[in-house]
Amino acid sequence: MSFGFSHIKRTLLIFLTIILLLLIMFFDFTTGTEVCFTLFYILPVVYIAWKKNRIWSFAFSIFAALLWAFADILTGHDYSNQLIFSWNVFVRLAFFIGTTFFLHKLKDILTKERENAKLNSDMVSAVSHEFNNLLTGLNLTALLLEEGEGEKVDKERLNLYKMHRYNYTAMSEQIKVFLNKSKLESGNVKLDITKTDIKNVIDSTVNHFLPIAYQKNIKIIRDFPKTHPFVQCDVDLISLAVSNILSNAIKYSPKSKNIKIRLRRINGNFLKISIKDYGIGIEKEDFNKIFDGFYRTQKSIKHATGFGIGLKMTKSIIELHNSQLDVKSGNGEGSEFHFKLPLYMENDFCKLKNPRELNTHSISK
Repeated sequence: MSFGFSHIKRTLLIFLTIILLLLIMFFDFTTGTEVCFTLFYILPVVYIAWKKNRIWSFAFSIFAALLWAFADILTGHDYSNQLIFSWNVFVRLAFFIGTTFFLHKLKDILTKERENAKLNSDMVSAVSHEFNNLLTGLNLTALLLEEGEGEKVDKERLNLYKMHRYNYTAMSEQIKVFLNKSKLESGNVKLDITKTDIKNVIDSTVNHFLPIAYQKNIKIIRDFPKTHPFVQCDVDLISLAVSNILSNAIKYSPKSKNIKIRLRRINGNFLKISIKDYGIGIEKEDFNKIFDGFYRTQKSIKHATGFGIGLKMTKSIIELHNSQLDVKSGNGEGSEFHFKLPLYMENDFCKLKNPRELNTHSISK
């Protein structure tokens, strides 16, 4: 049934395009030689070239060129030499066929790029899942060993277990980033907007990073308003966005430097979430580059390991919420990342829609 409807739709579009081309030819004939209709002829040709296969496209190009020539004949255009008319037909035909040929080449390149991107995304997702399963098994083994030793465990072993938990947390976060990057790039992410206590989301994320922060003697200060701010967002995605920013803040902060997470109501109906660190900072010329994906500044490469995709994914998540991720930073001055979310209002709930469904957002890199 769906195939039949799709086939009828395609046939109808071709029929309407032919009608459009005939109308263009009619207006070309009625206006005579005073008005140029080149652009109007090429538009239907481009549409068919992009939507249909090569046979249909080249046939339509020939049809358009012949209609254009027929309009010249009907207008009674008197050429000084009949060869000029033949030359014009040849040029028009070459123009349409050339345009069709290059459009199909472009479409082939784009299709191949999409296929390669999907293959890479699927491979990253599959490998990440396997790593996640292996990592979970290793962590479970270490936990059982630690519990088996009980209170008799010596200080050196206890430090080793803490180091293991630190590495497990760090690797888990990287795997989570890769898995969600694959989902975002494949377009499979759909927002699940709910009434969310953002304080609980941030508290849960911070607690997850406390072992890592403890290793560097970093305190994560939470500056929250007294009233509980409820927002409209996808809990899992916003939690991942906060996690990515907080992970970078800890990673690029020196020992004993605190990190501050602040919530403030702005413009009446929005909540601003900012995460401020006092680490190495970012040069202004790198502000746009850090959101491109797989890009790391020279200072960040020397300071810590990583892949440079966390901020790109975070930016995409925030944009999916119709917001924007902004940064304030300077060389050696630390960095502050902030974004805003709509406050939960009973009457306005669920007005926020998935921008993918509205065709306002796309992840390309």
